[in-house]
Amino acid sequence: MRNMTGAIRKKFLSVITVLFLLAALTIPSGAAEETVIVLDAGHGGNDNGTQGTLNGTTYYEKNLNLKVTRYLWDALGEYGGVKVYMTRYDDTKLSILSRAKAAADLNADLMVSLHMNALDNADYFGGSEIFVPAGNYRPELAEEASEIAEKILSEFEGLGMKKIGVKTSLLSHDDYYDYPNGQQADYYGIIRFCVQENIPSMIIEHGYLSNQADLTFLSKDANLKALAEATAASIAEHYGLSKGSGTKITLQEQEPVVIADLPTQLTVGDEPITMRASGGSGNGEMRFESNDKNVLQVVGDQLVIVGEGKANITAVKGTDGTYLPMPSENYIRITVEDNGAAAITPEPEPATPTPDTEPTGSAGGQESPSGTGTAPGSPQESAQSTPQTGQGDDPFPLIAAIVGGILAALLTAIIIRILVVRRRRKKSITRKYKNSGRGSRQRNYRR
Repeated sequence: MRNMTGAIRKKFLSVITVLFLLAALTIPSGAAEETVIVLDAGHGGNDNGTQGTLNGTTYYEKNLNLKVTRYLWDALGEYGGVKVYMTRYDDTKLSILSRAKAAADLNADLMVSLHMNALDNADYFGGSEIFVPAGNYRPELAEEASEIAEKILSEFEGLGMKKIGVKTSLLSHDDYYDYPNGQQADYYGIIRFCVQENIPSMIIEHGYLSNQADLTFLSKDANLKALAEATAASIAEHYGLSKGSGTKITLQEQEPVVIADLPTQLTVGDEPITMRASGGSGNGEMRFESNDKNVLQVVGDQLVIVGEGKANITAVKGTDGTYLPMPSENYIRITVEDNGAAAITPEPEPATPTPDTEPTGSAGGQESPSGTGTAPGSPQESAQSTPQTGQGDDPFPLIAAIVGGILAALLTAIIIRILVVRRRRKKSITRKYKNSGRGSRQRNYRR
C-alpha cells in the first residue's frame, strides 16, 4: 500500500511540474518586464523656447518639440516589449523637476527630452548634438546614455543633419546643487534631476533654428518623422527590442492644484514654513518648487527664506501612472528686501502668449538649471491630435490568460481523478480486511 501511495504521489508531482512548465512557456517572458521610456517635449505654455524665421514664417521650439515627440511616441509603439509615456500632450508648461519626477514615478528606464537649439546672429552654426550626464555621479548612467546618443547621432547624420557630437555641461561647485558625493552637478536640470533619481537621460538638440539649412530641414513634417524613427530605432537596438506591438499610454489631465495661503510677513532666518496645497487628481505626490534657490529654498514641504530678491513657489502634483503631472494654477511670489524682511506680493500678470504663426510647430533651447514652472499660457498650436489611449496594446497577456485557464481546468480534473482512484482502492482494501482472518490487517500493512 505504501509503495502504491508513493507511486501516486510521484505521478501527481510529475503532472504538476509539467503543467507549470507549460504555463511558463505560454506566458511571454517580457510581459512583466517592459522597457519604460518617458518622452519629454521641452518648453510649452508661455515658454516658447527658441525660434527661427523662414520665408516670413516664425517657428517656435515648443511646437516642433511636441511634434517630433509625438512622432517618436508612435515610432516606439511599433516595437514589442516597450511602454512609452509623454510628459505633455498639448501646449502646457511644466517645470523641469516635475518632468524628471514624472519619469521617476513611472519607473522609467530612459528619459528623453526633445529640443531644438539656436544662437543669436549665428546662421553659420548648425547641426545635431545630444547632452548626456557627465558621469560625476552614478557614471553608469552616463555610459548608457552616451551609447544610445552616439547611435542616434549616426542615424541623424545619415538623414543629412551635421553631427556635432555627444556633449556634457557642468555647473560650478555649489552646495545646493552638488551631487551627494561632492562632485559638480550637471548643468541642465532635466539631466541633473534624472541622475538623482537614478535614470539614464539625454537632451536631444535636433538642430539650430538660427541656421537656415537646419530650419529648412526641421520645418518639414516628413523630416521630423524621419528623425523620430531614427531615434526609436537606436533606442530599440540598445534595449534589444524587435518590431511588434508596444504599449503607448496617454495620461489623463488632473483637476487644478492650488497652494494654500502663507503668512504675509516673513523674515530671513525664520523657522522653516510648512507649505500646503490642495486639489489635483489621483495619488501622486505633492511637491513644492522655488525658481531661485538664492532667495527661497524648498526641502520637502518646508520653505526656507535665504536672501534678498524675488522668487516664486509653485506646487506640482506628480503622476501616479494615471494622471499627468499638474502645476498649481496659482503660485506664490515672495519678495525679500535687503534688510531681511520678506513679504508675499501680488502675482504678476502672466506673460502674453506669443502667437503661433508657423504651420508645423516650433523649437527652442533648454530650460534654465533651476528648472521651475510658472502658470501655463494657452497659445493656439498647430499639431497632431492627442494620441489615443491604449493604441498598440499587446495581445499576449490575453492569450496567456486563456491558456492558463485551460491548464488550471486540466489540473483540477487530474486532481479529482487521482482522489477518486485513491478512494476506490481504499474501499477495496477495506473489504479485504473484513473478509480476512484475525491479523490480516497487520500483515497487509507490513507488505
